[in-house]
Amino acid sequence: MLTGFLGFIGRRNAFLSHLGLRRLLEKHVTLRRLENGRVALHVIAVEVLSGAERRLSSGDAIEAVLASAAIPAVFPPVAWNGEELIDGGVANNTPILHAAELGADEIYVLPTGYACSLQATPRSALGMGLHALSLLMQQRLLIAIRALEHRVRLLVMPPPCPLDVTPADFARADEIIERALENSRRFLEQVPPSGSSVPRSMREPHGHAISEAAVSAARSASSRSRET
Repeated sequence: MLTGFLGFIGRRNAFLSHLGLRRLLEKHVTLRRLENGRVALHVIAVEVLSGAERRLSSGDAIEAVLASAAIPAVFPPVAWNGEELIDGGVANNTPILHAAELGADEIYVLPTGYACSLQATPRSALGMGLHALSLLMQQRLLIAIRALEHRVRLLVMPPPCPLDVTPADFARADEIIERALENSRRFLEQVPPSGSSVPRSMREPHGHAISEAAVSAARSASSRSRET
């Protein structure tokens, strides 16, 4: 509560401390340095002043994950080699272009999707902010998919779609996880032996819902047309 209050009045640059997340990582992460993994591991963060992406390939694994998870305003930036780093999702939430630059010729993507079937706009400020951020991340991913699908073998698994749950709503998390699991299983069973495979829902922005306001406006327009 104190940290959140200090953040609200401008005495801190984040509402939460990252000490709880650090304790969680120290308990479960056994890899201590990124370069010592049995499989090459690269973590993406963003330099807070310039907005430039930083690909972390060596160094303290805990600090790297903390930097990559430092959601702006939620967690404080993490010091790394004289810079302050924040969540890589700010610039590139699905950094598949980095994978291609590192030499990958087959890339699997498991996108989380976005709320493409909302019946109305989010009512809370937090809900609206998170929804807008998810749209921004989706747009960036679509651009990366278009840039890569003919350069490497790109296999993009279908996210839950249609989806009518905002990023701020965790009440149906179990249901969404199960849907994503089933979608991925079906996809992997039918994946072609060669070439890229990208579901239609991951090729362009789309929506499934028509808001009540739009329906009402359409009915009013139709009524005026008949009267005329």
